[in-house]
Amino acid sequence: MKKITVLSAIFCLCFQAVVAVFAATPNFAGNWELDVSRSKLPDTMQIESMTLTVVQTEKELSIQSATKRARGGMGSPMRRGDGNQTVIYSLEGKEINAEISSGAMAGKETRRALVTSDGKLSLTIMRSFNSETGGTVALKTNDTWELMDEGKTLKVIRYMEMPRGATNAELYFTKKDSGDVTEQKTVRGDLGAGSEPTAKKISGGVLNGKASSLPAPEYPAAARAVNASGAVNIQVTINEQGDIVSATAVSGHPLLRQAAEQAARKAKFAPTSLQGVPVSVTGVLVYNFVP
Repeated sequence: MKKITVLSAIFCLCFQAVVAVFAATPNFAGNWELDVSRSKLPDTMQIESMTLTVVQTEKELSIQSATKRARGGMGSPMRRGDGNQTVIYSLEGKEINAEISSGAMAGKETRRALVTSDGKLSLTIMRSFNSETGGTVALKTNDTWELMDEGKTLKVIRYMEMPRGATNAELYFTKKDSGDVTEQKTVRGDLGAGSEPTAKKISGGVLNGKASSLPAPEYPAAARAVNASGAVNIQVTINEQGDIVSATAVSGHPLLRQAAEQAARKAKFAPTSLQGVPVSVTGVLVYNFVP
């Protein structure tokens, strides 16, 4: 009986410790902009600018990145990060496996997230694809995220293993204010006093959690037959009334893109306004297909 009591006490202490760790996990959600001058970047990355839009829940971490690179540097496996992409991690200790079907580096990808006891976040991507010579190439990227300056700075230590060797990078991101949205002004002619207000478009990042109605896509029979799976990112534009006016797949398995686009067009959003002026919104809807 004493042994049971002691074991129960130990279990309770361990459980409380685990709860304390998760309760202390920082919230990385927000809009982040890379401070290139402060960061230490290898020449192969060729990064001129980068922004991150991070959406974090208890179960999931979604990272939408927009990267601009200098010309050249094609020897770097990080070249596939050009433009916009969204990567999703499970925060429940689960691995996420995905098929990357587009581009010269089409292959398989495994993503894993781990929260450390000191509140840092370890994000690992393992990737394999067939090279032009017929062999299999394996790549590994590990990011360690840490919040600094009372949550205003995100420090990312990136370690990359490539066929040509390993390399490290140190990236510092500055958090934008919650109201610091990206505005794209579309001028309707030469507006003067008393004229119609300028139309505005804002970037909303990942929009899944903001939809009032988000129908699930159908799983195409052709995709199911070949076990096609993974995330499909849909670039959408929402008008001032909250309706989808355009939906275009920007990544994901070709057999899943049309179904995701059709589902995205049925999504509904509440109207958005900026300083009292109705605005349209651009962003990304992410659909995960699991066979």
